[in-house]
Amino acid sequence: MRESDADWFLNQALECLREAERTIDPIDKEAWLKLAEDWMKLAQAAKDREK
Repeated sequence: MRESDADWFLNQALECLREAERTIDPIDKEAWLKLAEDWMKLAQAAKDREK
C-alpha cells in the first residue's frame, strides 16, 4: 500500500524532531524544529485535501 502524502510529510516532520533532539547546537536545534513545523503544515494541508 502506498503511503499518502500526508503520512510522508508527517514522517519527514518526525525525522526533523529526532534530529532536533540529537543536536547540541541551539541554532541547529532551532532550524530542525522550524523544518519540522513546516513539514507538519504540509501534512495538515495534504490531509485537508484528502477529505
